[in-house]
Amino acid sequence: MKHFLPVLLLLTLQQSVLTAQSCACSEELNFVVRYYEQNLPGFRDNVNRQTKDTYEKMKADLRELVKTAAEPTECFKLLTYYVEFFKDNHSHISMESPNINDQDPVILKEFKNSTTFKNRERIQVNPADWQNKPLDQVEGIYQTKDSVYTIAIIPDKKGLREYVGIILESRTPMWERGQVKMELRRKAGMENVFEAFIYLRNHALSFNHAMTLKDGRLGDNWFKTSLRVRHDFDLNPSTQLEFRELDAQTNYLRVPTFSGHSSAMLDTFYRNHDAQVRSKPYLIIDVRNNGGGNDHNAVPLWRYIYTGPFKSDVVDVYATKDNIKVLESWYGFMSKDTVNFKPGSLQEMREEIDRMKKLPEQTFMRRSDGGTVRLDSVLKYPTKVAIIVNNKCASSCESLLFWAKESKKTILVGENSGGYVGYGEIGGVDTPCFKFELGCTMTRYRKQRKFEVVGIPPDYRLDNHSDWIKQTLALLKK
Repeated sequence: MKHFLPVLLLLTLQQSVLTAQSCACSEELNFVVRYYEQNLPGFRDNVNRQTKDTYEKMKADLRELVKTAAEPTECFKLLTYYVEFFKDNHSHISMESPNINDQDPVILKEFKNSTTFKNRERIQVNPADWQNKPLDQVEGIYQTKDSVYTIAIIPDKKGLREYVGIILESRTPMWERGQVKMELRRKAGMENVFEAFIYLRNHALSFNHAMTLKDGRLGDNWFKTSLRVRHDFDLNPSTQLEFRELDAQTNYLRVPTFSGHSSAMLDTFYRNHDAQVRSKPYLIIDVRNNGGGNDHNAVPLWRYIYTGPFKSDVVDVYATKDNIKVLESWYGFMSKDTVNFKPGSLQEMREEIDRMKKLPEQTFMRRSDGGTVRLDSVLKYPTKVAIIVNNKCASSCESLLFWAKESKKTILVGENSGGYVGYGEIGGVDTPCFKFELGCTMTRYRKQRKFEVVGIPPDYRLDNHSDWIKQTLALLKK
């Protein structure tokens, strides 16, 4: 029994090779194209008279490139470029990322004997040639904040990439010196923003559509080694709910998620601290790194920011057979979780699915007409509210920001949100050959679509030279 996991791992690692031999990347591309053209609610927004020729050329170019993409990772890169054509941040494609215990010598040995590890591209580089590069120049030596990886980013044009990040040192035995850790290319029309393919700890591939280089930091986690101090005040990686009294006048709420699976926990948290929040004039709500979830889990925060009635957005659902199939699977799963999903919400979902089934294929069905949002009263306290936002605030987190924009006592501080606001209800389906997960949205918003990708701008931008909570506190009391 002790040898079961290593054997299973070896079979898993070899599976991608066997799949590559029996599958063609062209099949994967055809599936992804068909699925998006039939089911993506934003397809008509992105492929119109002005962009149709560009779209058709992109497809033709990819169909030529997939002919030589034998490896799953090479195919994944090409499929990613197709998916990224659409200005729909929720929609994505991702690769399975198995958990590999690098502390188990047997599992580690099996991994290092796998084609996944052996085929990782290697480039030799002299670190001395890339030290002390200017902070605003992408080339140079970088290290993660936890110092697990040290890489050299150098120019290397190959395929669609312009730069590569090469391992110089690794504190995990999963990586060796000279292996390519990331591939980058400059985002069109943007000076220091890069699209990046990053190989994770287990060598699975992920995509970041916008890694910004600023003050020697690339993205969230890569710092030039020449930096004396590594500031990341814009991030709050805590995943714990938190209430604090910052001073005699100010309360602080940390809300890291609005996930539907956290509904019961969030309800308890809001209920336990409601009286305390309403006892002070100032409130800070910290939603940095809140990736969203369910709008209903943000609704209890309305009472603290509400100053008068406002109009909600018009929401449409895209009725297709595939989208209905996804919603049916959600309904079945959610029906079993009676703690977080209430009978009333499930009944609404059931009725919506049944309405969709009666419509012609590829029809937009109105979910909400954009009615007036109205509460019975305006709270005396808090009198001023600040919401701390970074670019990881997405989806339902951004719904809270739209509501805050309607409030006369609330300010947004930080940076632009993630821009996951124009399309929603992300469903997933596996591709037929390499089993990549293809994410496809199912709803669209009338007014919010103009903020898709670009995000919602704050009222006050915070710098990365001091703690964001302290900066926010100063703004509230200004």
